[in-house]
Amino acid sequence: MLGKEQFNLACRRTATTTFREVFHAHSQMEVTYIHDGYGQLITEGQAFPLKPGTLMIFRPFQLHQVQIQVTDEHPFVRSVLMYDLELLKESWQHFSTSHHFVQELLGQQSPIAPSILPSSSMLVQFMEQFGQHHPNILEREAEEEAIRLFLLNLLVQIKYVWEEGKQRPSQSVHPTSTSLLHPHAEAVMQWIEEHYQEPFLLKDLAAELHMSLYHLSHVFKKATGTTIVAYTQATRIRHACVLLARTSYSVPEIGHRVGMSTPSYFCKVFRNVTGTTPHQYRLNLQGRG
Repeated sequence: MLGKEQFNLACRRTATTTFREVFHAHSQMEVTYIHDGYGQLITEGQAFPLKPGTLMIFRPFQLHQVQIQVTDEHPFVRSVLMYDLELLKESWQHFSTSHHFVQELLGQQSPIAPSILPSSSMLVQFMEQFGQHHPNILEREAEEEAIRLFLLNLLVQIKYVWEEGKQRPSQSVHPTSTSLLHPHAEAVMQWIEEHYQEPFLLKDLAAELHMSLYHLSHVFKKATGTTIVAYTQATRIRHACVLLARTSYSVPEIGHRVGMSTPSYFCKVFRNVTGTTPHQYRLNLQGRG
């Protein structure tokens, strides 16, 4: 059996109390469809409204937080798929179009905007059908083959949604100017998005926002569940992943471009966050790892 860190599909997971994640990132791709519930997504310094019929796609190591205001009439019901791209590494040579599409997704500079899909859409139905049958696949070989085929087919469906969003922008969810976050925490995230390319000290951020470092750190941790240092490192690594996917810059050059000018420190932080080296991450994207 594949471990949950490699593949995990949970259909119609339900929360009946207010749902508020901490900011987090993970090594897997995530596809989440909201069947019911209203709230917002905060990712990479932007906030998106969420409602029934919203499809969210998160790339590996993309910081995000989902907040849902649960009511009796509208619990938070979602289907969540998490999968490791390593599962498809051996398939890329035979499915070059899907491979190029994944590289395009991973190389996006800005967040992948959520899309609106009816529950009757092929993508949603496909996820739910596989979720029903997957527990009945008993043999390891049959399970792994079925999962790979499912993921390749799902990528085709996601590509349709992606292309449709380009042609019909009204199908995409647009960022909002208001957020449920504490305004100081939101200001910190915005500042980091604007300055992650520069080496800086936390005291520089606090001075810019006219707050004491202690108070700012306390407010940010309480609002997001993570520290400013961890958020900054995760932001830099996410942008480093984009550069590794989209450019041929050397590893030291990429470290410099995301605010970490010492190559050894950049590689250490990258490994701590992703579990692999920048060089190996690039090889894995290319299907050569």
